Amino acid sequence: MTEGPTTALEQAAAPGHVPIKVSVVIPTYKPTEALDALVASLDAQSLPQAEFEVVIVDDGSPDETTWQRLTAIASTRPNYRLERIENSGWPCRPRNIGADLARGEYTAFMDHDDLLYPDALRAAHAYGSANDADVVNGKEARTHDAEWAIDTYRRDLPQSIGRADQHPLTPTNPHKLYRSAFLREHDIRFREGGRVLWEDIFFNVLVARHAERVATLASTPYYHWVTHPGSGSTTFLRKNADWWNWLDEVLSAITTDLAEKPAERDQLLLHQYRARVLASFNAAFLERDDVEKRFILDRARTLVENHLPTRFDASLTRSQQIRARLLRAGDLPGLLLACDEDRAVPGAGRLTSAAWSDGVLRIDVDTAWRSGSGRRHALAADGGRLLKRLSPSLAAAAGPDLLDVTAEIEGARSEVGIRSRSSRVTWMLPSTSAVAIDRADAVFDVSGTATLDVDRAVFGSPLVDGLWDLNVRATLAGSSQQARLAAADSSALQPAIVNGRSVIPYVNADGFLSVAIGPAGAVLGSDVIELVAVSARRREDRVELSLELGGAHLHGDGTTETTLDVRPLRGIVGRVAGRARRTAGVALGRSEGPREGTVPASVATSRGRATVTVDLPGDVHRFIITGGNAPAGPRRWQIEMSRSLQVSVTPLRMDS
Repeated sequence: MTEGPTTALEQAAAPGHVPIKVSVVIPTYKPTEALDALVASLDAQSLPQAEFEVVIVDDGSPDETTWQRLTAIASTRPNYRLERIENSGWPCRPRNIGADLARGEYTAFMDHDDLLYPDALRAAHAYGSANDADVVNGKEARTHDAEWAIDTYRRDLPQSIGRADQHPLTPTNPHKLYRSAFLREHDIRFREGGRVLWEDIFFNVLVARHAERVATLASTPYYHWVTHPGSGSTTFLRKNADWWNWLDEVLSAITTDLAEKPAERDQLLLHQYRARVLASFNAAFLERDDVEKRFILDRARTLVENHLPTRFDASLTRSQQIRARLLRAGDLPGLLLACDEDRAVPGAGRLTSAAWSDGVLRIDVDTAWRSGSGRRHALAADGGRLLKRLSPSLAAAAGPDLLDVTAEIEGARSEVGIRSRSSRVTWMLPSTSAVAIDRADAVFDVSGTATLDVDRAVFGSPLVDGLWDLNVRATLAGSSQQARLAAADSSALQPAIVNGRSVIPYVNADGFLSVAIGPAGAVLGSDVIELVAVSARRREDRVELSLELGGAHLHGDGTTETTLDVRPLRGIVGRVAGRARRTAGVALGRSEGPREGTVPASVATSRGRATVTVDLPGDVHRFIITGGNAPAGPRRWQIEMSRSLQVSVTPLRMDS
């Protein structure tokens, strides 16, 4: 059953026809409340609703509740179309049905519990059209994974085919924009037939086979892959035969379908080799029972023999090369030793200093590779070279040629990223780093510097207001981890007003560096801010009080309007209370609406000075003002003003 016009001719003949730029295809089965969030993200698109359609295909949900819910959603959204099919058991068939129904120039696939960012469809379509792209690979974020696909989205690329660092369709999920005519011309479809593991890889391998132009859009957030409690398959495990059967199918498809594109073929094969085959032999492998260990070894060895010739081993890290050599030899005892002795050690960063200059925050970081127990890489120095320090039996099995890791360590680096707490999007900051090696003790660390320019951090555009968390991307031997940036305390962190916005670095409750960005007046909430009375002028029944703001780094001139909360200490007379209720405004950074005692204020910066101007009732001489929206909350000051307009300012504790 389909609702809405079903053919391009019917759509074109409709009154007021507007060409559809994008068809959003969403397969669903017993959707949770997450579907409402998805719909809200589509409602919020900057692309006009008339210029895109949403095709939802219900894969035979077992009761009428789902269909009634979908019908209710579509009833108030003219650009929605619904289709219901018999249950197929996997998203492949509903995606294919939706793609067949799609009338847009491009087709975008979504899962029913994910989100699109507000400018996603407009920006992706515009970029794809401008570059005649068969596919647009838009910037994607994952809820709990700050490092997700960072290297894919380093820069905008009108043509990604041919990039040497990785395959242009990485990550190989279907969360992209595909030219509809391109999919139909080459009959590119998802594999049907029930459960198909890695169906998105099979699909994108066919896309890669025929695509002539893949554009990467890194500067505009496109897709949020949302992690929900309980999401993910509990049967999608290495101990199960179908995991290996389907991986065998994936490797066969890559080899066959990309035979005429050997560079892209090898990129995808190498990724599967690293991420799925060799990654099976980690510390968790030690915890498996003997039957599982032998099963995984045998299946992995068969895949390597059939699909991954030894030429791929030269592109591996030393740790991966050791595992590859032992795997090819079928050496289970050796692999167990490697999993135990040659464990992955994560890198993490620690803030050493942060200082402002001309509106830019310089962030200095030390990065070290240590486990949670403090364990470092086991290294030995040998004539200026750094070697893996392994047991004699593992060293002999690996071979002396795989022990030297000097080049890997000399290439270690760190970068700083900043991640929105609300959108979960990570942006990488301009960063430099240098590795310091103590060859006598065979240890190393990396020191680095990054710069945060809130007005230019997003490909030359500003960061939006909100809370942001800093993280460090630690890269060693081609492997990266991206973890939050540890910091000791906030006492040395200076707030700033940069071109009319407050920027407040602080150490959050978990001990990591964060930044709050907001209206200029929010800086009043910082603990280091000082207010000193400058002048007071009477204006009829009001007093205009000017306070000099100290303690903040200032960059850029201008004035920002805001409000402060005022509480007279000797009762509010009727005229004052009435004026307070009529004042339009809210407490700094909040949105509750007018409040008793809220008065207009402004923050002006000029020539390196900042002044807070407050409009106060003239017949009250002692009062408390509350303002600011720093992460720790607002600040309070007691103001005492004599009849001759002599003013004193005293900071107060919030609980006083």
